[in-house]
Formats: sequence, C-alpha cells, structure tokens
Amino acid sequence: MLDVLINPDKFFEARKKGAKSLKVPLLIVLISGMISGIAAFLMADITLEMLSETLPPEALGIALTVGRISAFTGALVVSLLIWVVFAAVFFGISWILKGEGTFTRTLEFVGYGYIPMILSGMISAVLMYNFISTAQIPQVTDPTEIAEIMRQWITGNPMVQLSSIIGILFMLWSANIWVFGLKHARNLSTKNALITAGIPVALYVLYSIWQLGVLG
Repeated sequence: MLDVLINPDKFFEARKKGAKSLKVPLLIVLISGMISGIAAFLMADITLEMLSETLPPEALGIALTVGRISAFTGALVVSLLIWVVFAAVFFGISWILKGEGTFTRTLEFVGYGYIPMILSGMISAVLMYNFISTAQIPQVTDPTEIAEIMRQWITGNPMVQLSSIIGILFMLWSANIWVFGLKHARNLSTKNALITAGIPVALYVLYSIWQLGVLG
C-alpha cells in the first residue's frame, strides 16, 4: 500500500492485474469523510456558539445535538458523492482522449488517491481545534452575519489559512496518484492522464486560492 504514495505507477500497474474491488477504496474514502466530519462537527459548534444568545437554553441543546450529527453525516455523504463525481469527470475527460476501461476500475483507482486527504484532514482537524480553543467567538443576532465572519476567518486568520494551504498541497499529492491511476484504469498515455487529472484539480486549486482572497 505504501507504493500508492511513493510509486503510484508501479502500484496501479500491479493492481490492474487483479480483480476489480471497491472495498479498500471505499474504506479509504469513508475514513477521509469521517475526518472531514470532525472538522464539520467543530464548525457546527462554532456556528451555534455564535447564535447562543438568540436561542433559549433548551433549544440550544437540541440544535447542538442535531447540528453536530447533521454536520458529521453531511461531510461523510459529501465525501462519497465527490468521489463518484471526480471519477465521473475523470472518466468523461479520458473518454474524449480515447481512454478505454470500465468506470468501476476508474472509481476504484480514484479512491486510492484519497489517502493523502486523510493525512490532510487529520492536520486540518488539529489546526481547527487549536483555532477554536483560542479564537474569540462573536455573538450574532442575524444568521446571515455568520457567512461574513467565516469569510473573514478564511482570508484573515493564519491558522485557518494554513489549513487551507495544507489542503491544497495534499490535493496536489492526490492528483499525482490520480495521474497514474487513470493511466492504468483508462489505458492512457502519461500525458493524457495528466491532462485528465489536471483539469478538474486545477479548477479546484484555483477556487481554493480564490477563497483565501489571493485572487481578489
């Protein structure tokens, strides 16, 4: 399994000879989703703390429980959906480039590329916890103010920005894995596999940089 991180070309060349199986990739994506769920769980706490002055104590307790569960479950479901969407986008682009191979194999190999996101998620969760432990959480009366506060944190708080930068770097690591995964899953040249993985990842990275306020 270490080969998928340090020598993905060798890993997928060998894995291609085996039977198709989504068990391990699904487990990888689920772990990634659960770690994302922890960050979402923490953000739910922040959001409700901002609104704590506007909610009665009994309602706040219920909202906190529901918010935590919903945030964690939502992050888990979104991770699974993004896995399928990314695989479908890769499959579509590679089809244009005359790629051959099944969608199941593509989905399988894309799942392995989530391993760096597990590492990224763990680091980001620690940074998020440290941020919450030290941040001054403002009280708001209008829920619409929360989005603006979040935006200010993303663009102005060094710890939140560091978390985003780490996410971008580890996404590029995942992209490197996807290049070789798609090369073998879709029988592409390395160049065409790079194009296939590069287009959606580049869009994601540009969007992430824009969120940081770097692109204005």
